[in-house]
Parts: sequence; C-alpha cells; structure tokens
Amino acid sequence: MTSAPTSTILGEALPRLAVLPRAGLLGAATPVQAFAGLAQVYVKRDDLTAADYGGNKIRKLDFLLGDAQRDGCRSVLAFGYAGSNFVAATAWHARKLGLATLAGLLPQCPAAYVVGNLSVSLHCGAELFVRGGTATLAATAAARSLRRLLREGQAPRWIPPGGSNALGALGFVEAAFELRRQIEAGELPLPRSLYVPFSSMGTVAGLVTGLALAGLPTQVIAVQVVGATLAGRARLGRLLADLAVLLRRHGVAVPEAETLLARVVIRTEFYGGEYACRTDAGAAAIARFTAALGARADSAYTGKALACLYADAATRTLAAPALYWHTFSATALPPGVPLARASAAPAALRHHWTLERAGLHGLPLLCPH
Repeated sequence: MTSAPTSTILGEALPRLAVLPRAGLLGAATPVQAFAGLAQVYVKRDDLTAADYGGNKIRKLDFLLGDAQRDGCRSVLAFGYAGSNFVAATAWHARKLGLATLAGLLPQCPAAYVVGNLSVSLHCGAELFVRGGTATLAATAAARSLRRLLREGQAPRWIPPGGSNALGALGFVEAAFELRRQIEAGELPLPRSLYVPFSSMGTVAGLVTGLALAGLPTQVIAVQVVGATLAGRARLGRLLADLAVLLRRHGVAVPEAETLLARVVIRTEFYGGEYACRTDAGAAAIARFTAALGARADSAYTGKALACLYADAATRTLAAPALYWHTFSATALPPGVPLARASAAPAALRHHWTLERAGLHGLPLLCPH
C-alpha cells in the first residue's frame, strides 16, 4: 500500500485526520487562474488533480482507494452512467494500485466524452455491466460480488456513485483548506461565491464543510446536473450529517447540517431535464470557456455549471469575487490508452461508437426516455 503522506494539507489543518490512509493519487495543489473574459472571476483547475488522468473524482478516490488498500481489498465496485468520469477514473487509478474494477452502468444520453471514458475503463480491464434501472443494477452488482467472493474468497469493496460518501467527501474538505492557502498566498481574493456542478453531492458536501472549518464565508452555488431524486437539499443534508459524524469521530467540531445547508444555493434552471443531454446554453458555455481558457468541458457537468456562471455574469447577479471549480479531467485519455473498438464494449453500449463516428453525440432527441 502507498504510505499515507506524512504531511498533507488536511493533516496539518486537522491533525487527527492524518491517520487516515491515502492512495497517493494527488499531485501538487491545483492552480487558480483568472477567468479570461470575466472580471473578478477565477478558476480552480481541478481538471489537473493528476497529470495522467485528473478531475474532481481523484480527490475522493485518494481516500476511498487508500481505505480499500488498507483493508486488503483486491477489487472495487463502482457505479455511474455509461460514460461515467468516476468509473473511468476509478478503473485507471485502481489498476495502478493493483486493484481490479467492476462497474455497474446506467444508460445515458450520447455525449462527446462517452467513448473516451469507456475506452479508459476497457483498457484497464474493468468488468462492465449495464442495466436499465437502479434496482436491477444493484441486484446484478450483488450477484457479481457474490461470484467474486466464491471465486476469490473476498467480495469487492462497493464505492457509491461518484465516490460520494463521508470518506470520499473528505477530499473536498481538504480542497477547501488548499483554497485557503491560495487565498493567503495572494493567488486570488476571498471568493464571495463558488460555482460547482451538483450531482452525487460529495464535492459540494466536502466543500461547504471544509469552507466552514477553514473560516471562509464563501457561498456555494451548486448547479444541478442530475434529477432531483438523486441530488437535492434533503439528500445533501444527510450526506453532510454523515460527514460530520466521521469528522467528530476524529475530534473535529463541525457545524450542524442545517447551518451548512444555509450556505448552499441549488440552481436547477440549467439542468435541461436529462442527465448529460445537450442544452443550447451549455453548448454555448463550453465553446466560450474552451476558447477563453483552452480547457476541456463536457455536456453533463461542467457545461451546465458554466452556463449558470455566464448567465449570472450577464445579468449582473454574480456575487464577485467569484470562483468556478472546474471538475472535468484535462486529459481525455491517459498516456498509452487508445480509443477502444465498439466490439470490446458490452452490446448495450456500442451505439455510442456509431453516434461518435456520425458526429451526433449530445443531441436531445437521442436521449433515452
């Protein structure tokens, strides 16, 4: 197992948490830069969390995979939509640590990044299975876990969608202290508002908790990118409560969930009604952002958060100084990973290759209903 760092930002800020195992996936603090074209707006480049394959998921996986290694796990079981960034990141980083990945996937709208993410998972030997709903997905996951248990004497470690449980959210508690260091170093002013996608909720839960612990009064603008049954104020409150239990277990005093929830504004008007489906506002935001900063963005998460940011800037409702937290991996494919052939994927996913070749990804009319 990769040793836990002897000095980490979280361990220095909250020393009792230094005992938690880490997988050693993170590089240096991700940079902050001015948001070209928007006055008093900055970008936190979490697309650069790891040089080979980054994005916000790596902060969660550093804790989750470190915990799995400590417990002697041989495999992990992840969940997501067909083109899940989290599943791809899990497969890539778990393989480097000697862990196999199983992944249960749900159908999603075609999008430009899907084939790339599936290629990463397939290259890493991930065992992918697709089901049409969460109940059948969970049942299949249980059956495959049992099969591994009987064959290997050990079941895979289940990781929730997006890595968003209390342990995974610690990655963004640490990120808030990382941000405080950058503010103190003069890299950006104290943000009044922070814009970030809102999906499996671990990023938002960790950030709002970490901001409070770090003494930063920044308000979090959580931009909805999944349906309300998957992410909402009540579910976020429960995750915040779980995170508080974990922190208090290690001697960290945490505000009550209701106090933290008051610092979060959930914005639903940019969702578009379907996960990952293209919206005109999102497509325009992606084009504008890519031209301004040269960074990748996607239709599922960052495009919708960017659409919200640009709209608020245009209507002068943006509370500046503002920070946009960029969560998409800067790297489409890690080094040495080619685009997979459709025949390597489960049959239920092969239409994504057809649409990719035809240039039809992301169109609303192609979304499954």
